[in-house]
Amino acid sequence: MAPIIEVSNETLRTLNPKVYTLRTGLANSKGDGSLIHVPSINTDVPRERTHQGKNWYQAHKSLAAEGSRMLTPKEYVEFLKYSKENVPEVYEDATAVRNPWRAEWLDAFFEKGEDGIYILTRNKTEAEKLSEDTLMEDKRISRASWLENPTEQGLPRTDVKEGSLSYWYPRDGAVAWSFANSVRSYFNCDRDPSNRNSDLGVRASKKRE
Repeated sequence: MAPIIEVSNETLRTLNPKVYTLRTGLANSKGDGSLIHVPSINTDVPRERTHQGKNWYQAHKSLAAEGSRMLTPKEYVEFLKYSKENVPEVYEDATAVRNPWRAEWLDAFFEKGEDGIYILTRNKTEAEKLSEDTLMEDKRISRASWLENPTEQGLPRTDVKEGSLSYWYPRDGAVAWSFANSVRSYFNCDRDPSNRNSDLGVRASKKRE
């Protein structure tokens, strides 16, 4: 005969599906909590950056070999919005103005065409013309304003509010990256993809089936 386990009324109430409250951040983490599931993009995103010390091309190659990939700017926006609400320590690590220096590659290469600047994603396999609403000047912007209303490609709009986030607009032949240090936080689209740094990594993300 199976043993009888006594539980309190409080425990029984917690188990009642009519009153049970699910902690979204925990429920959407997988395994040991190293991955965060972002529902809006159906993608598992690591809490930590890996593949440090690789340039943009090398990072793409390593990610492809393990079946993962970089986040596009649009996906990164969703990741920041979700982590700010549900996993604040991860959001803080990505955005806080403090030491140490923290940086990560994003999946966006910018290329000048005959009719304007194009954004290439999926390791330069998909291309579309940059939205006309994209802010095309270096400017201090509000991160909240950007995250609340980005372009369809995840970049700040021309009417984004001013703030403390340093934004550098897309340049021909450059890629996107995000970083923060003790001076300020940055979202830049002007990085040379051949550059690398020992602390510059990437979030090896995977879309759920």
